[in-house]
Amino acid sequence: MTWYTDFFTDLANSFWRGAVQPAQTTAEIDFVTSFIPAGARVLDAPCGSGRHTIELARRGYSVTGIDISSEAIAHARALEPSLDWRLGDVSSLASFGVVADMALCMGNSFGYLTHSGSERFLSDLAAAAPVAVIDYGCAAESLLPALPGTLEMSAGGVDVVAVNSYDVASGRLLIDFTFTAGERTQQSTCVQHVYTAGELTRMLRAAGFSSVSLYGGTSGEAFEVGSHRLLAVARR
Repeated sequence: MTWYTDFFTDLANSFWRGAVQPAQTTAEIDFVTSFIPAGARVLDAPCGSGRHTIELARRGYSVTGIDISSEAIAHARALEPSLDWRLGDVSSLASFGVVADMALCMGNSFGYLTHSGSERFLSDLAAAAPVAVIDYGCAAESLLPALPGTLEMSAGGVDVVAVNSYDVASGRLLIDFTFTAGERTQQSTCVQHVYTAGELTRMLRAAGFSSVSLYGGTSGEAFEVGSHRLLAVARR
């Protein structure tokens, strides 16, 4: 079973729902919508608890959100029951048959799949939409200059301890999470493949995109070593 199949329970999702401020979602949607016309169709995969999907819909875009977490989809559906929410694994994205003007992979969700799975996922994105945005916080240039060992955080009524390690042979970031809320505790390990910006660009081109622009943030600054995140905008 793939690690993310049962990772995103109510404890993990509650933490991330509480950790992200509304201003961050606004800035991210301002950024992605600058590349598409008003009212365009957008595929959000994976969509998590729906913060991007819902904000896009509120701005008049036609959106479809796909996620493997039944808890996250139930939460999103309760907030906006009229939207097109799909429960399923983005590793088989093509099976959903969604056609859009833009495809999003936000929230640092890229890299969860195996290498071949990521290649197939990018090909599915290229088939689904002429423009794709990949939000990737684990690009090597962002992650490796200052990889933290242990982090302790609290949000959404959940305390989190995250212990990071890096497997140099496989190029994978391993994060051992402990989520605690009252007497409830969940221990899970997140596995994320680490690529350089150049590697991701080559993968996007091989998937069918003809051009790739790399940004270091939602203000449109260029991506460079030490940038907090990589926002790759690919066009078919």
